[in-house]
Amino acid sequence: MKLHFNYITLCLLLVSGFIYGQQEREVRANSKYNSMSYTEAIALYKGLVADGYGSPELFENLGNSYYLQSNYALARASYDSLFKRTRDVSKSTYYRYINVLRSEKEDKKADKLYATLLKKYPQEKIEDKLKNRIFLSPEVLVVSSVTLKNSKINSPYSDYKVSYLGEDKIVYSSSKETKSFLSTKSIWNNEAYTNLYESRFDGDSLIGEVSKLKGRINRFYNESSAVFTKDGKTMYFTRNNHLANQVKTDSLENVLLKIYKARYNGKRWVDIEELPFNSNQYNCAHPALSPDEDYLYFSSDMPGTKGESDLYRVSISDNTYGTPENLGAQINTLGRDTFPFITSENVLIFSSDYRKGQGGLDLYYTDLKSTNKRVYTFSAPINSTSDDFGLVYKVSEGTGFISSNRKEDNVGSDDIYELSGLTIPKLENLTVMIKSKKGSDVIGNTSVTLSNENNSILGTIVAINNELSLKDLDPSKTYRLEVNNENYQPYASSLQFKGTNTTTIYLTEKAVPPAAVDLQDLLKLENIYFDFDKHAIRSDAAIELAKIVEILNRYPVINLEILGHTDLRGPALYNERLSLQRATSVKQWLVDRGISSDRITTIGYGEKQPINDCERNKCTKEQHGQNRRTEFLIKQ
Repeated sequence: MKLHFNYITLCLLLVSGFIYGQQEREVRANSKYNSMSYTEAIALYKGLVADGYGSPELFENLGNSYYLQSNYALARASYDSLFKRTRDVSKSTYYRYINVLRSEKEDKKADKLYATLLKKYPQEKIEDKLKNRIFLSPEVLVVSSVTLKNSKINSPYSDYKVSYLGEDKIVYSSSKETKSFLSTKSIWNNEAYTNLYESRFDGDSLIGEVSKLKGRINRFYNESSAVFTKDGKTMYFTRNNHLANQVKTDSLENVLLKIYKARYNGKRWVDIEELPFNSNQYNCAHPALSPDEDYLYFSSDMPGTKGESDLYRVSISDNTYGTPENLGAQINTLGRDTFPFITSENVLIFSSDYRKGQGGLDLYYTDLKSTNKRVYTFSAPINSTSDDFGLVYKVSEGTGFISSNRKEDNVGSDDIYELSGLTIPKLENLTVMIKSKKGSDVIGNTSVTLSNENNSILGTIVAINNELSLKDLDPSKTYRLEVNNENYQPYASSLQFKGTNTTTIYLTEKAVPPAAVDLQDLLKLENIYFDFDKHAIRSDAAIELAKIVEILNRYPVINLEILGHTDLRGPALYNERLSLQRATSVKQWLVDRGISSDRITTIGYGEKQPINDCERNKCTKEQHGQNRRTEFLIKQ
């Protein structure tokens, strides 16, 4: 017995030691995850899963690690495991899982999960009204004329984020030294830290020969996302928080990102300094310059950010910088909004993973000159189910570059693609003048509804002094305009911008109302009939009811009273219920076809008002059928 007891004790000690060991490994993995060492965290989490250990926190962190490395297929598997165990996860994990499902073309499952999210986080419905909901649906710009080709400069590793340097050079970020034995690897993805490289144009393409930027640039950790002033003498770029051989960390010991500035002395880049709005406690990255170089745009998670990262801008004047300004909820979402670029026509192009795109990071744009900042997205081939970001674009030539980790023609994890044939239409304003066909001024209030090509209503406004202004019309699209005024006939027409900023529409006055008439006698509404013991609408009855719909639409001032009747067979109380069901069925048929239920009342008379004088047990089949009817009375 004592031996048996000792054996059990030993087993318990082994089990408890095993559990403690697993917990200790998970703590170590969580530490790697929290410090953004995703490659090491993934290896530790995978080892735990292989040993049969899998807490909800483990699968959530593993899925997020894959997600942040843009490995959506493996993130999907981890999120699947997580959501089988629990739905009690953060809002950000919900939207990441939804985004992964979209990248895997599982839109129905993504929509179902979004409905679950709204039940768990009802405050999202409030954000929906504020146009900052999960997966905002932007209008799509079809870019089927665009062609993409994989650039010669790509390596088997990450190559991304092109910027223009003068008229014949580009600069981009690359981990191409990963293969070097001496290179230092990033804890994020186990590739070499990125450096900045330049290449020259040869006609419309890059020649494929590259070289590192010279100077005190490619020295410490990641350098990426450079942008240059037009004179080529000033560069803004992103670097890990490292300057003067010192590494700075935040309160969690994470090395964050900052934006730096450098000057070109004719041979190399010198005088590197960090910008004053940087901090050791948050990230600032991916700078972009406005066309007049008065503003620097960038991405950050600084205090005041609504999502994981928002887009900001800061004014530049005489080498001084203003206070960072958030671009607002029309542009920023609750996810990652990043990699801004401003065209020569002041159109902001950026990437986001929080709008209803094709999956991963998708590219979007908005005209910064616009008053409402309507956001558009690009169709294929610019956007794909993978990450698409870092679009730069020469408006005059229709050429540019995007970065993507799409599977087609991919050489490395992120590749640079050369694009051509891109035209982003300039939004136009249109003034609509409203006049009477008789030449007189339009009398009364005039409301105008504008819809897009898909018949989705864009807005309804009231004309002021018979004039209204439609803002931000896309000249390449056709709209629908509906005009209503109680004194004029309804007006509807297609609307397309035709090179002029003013158009006039003419309304037709309504005819003078005729003298009062007995509408019941004039319209002669016929009864409809039902099968024995039924209240379903028969096909012959539907024909007559369609006429009634037309009458009610023609005369909106009249209301209808529906009287239901039965034959003389069956109990009286049952017949009263059946007659009311028949009247109600007719009402519902009319309501389903657009007639307001407020205009219709129903009464069931049962067998009390037969239409003939036959006796209960002596009615013919035809006489019974005459009594199974519904009558109509018009009320004015």
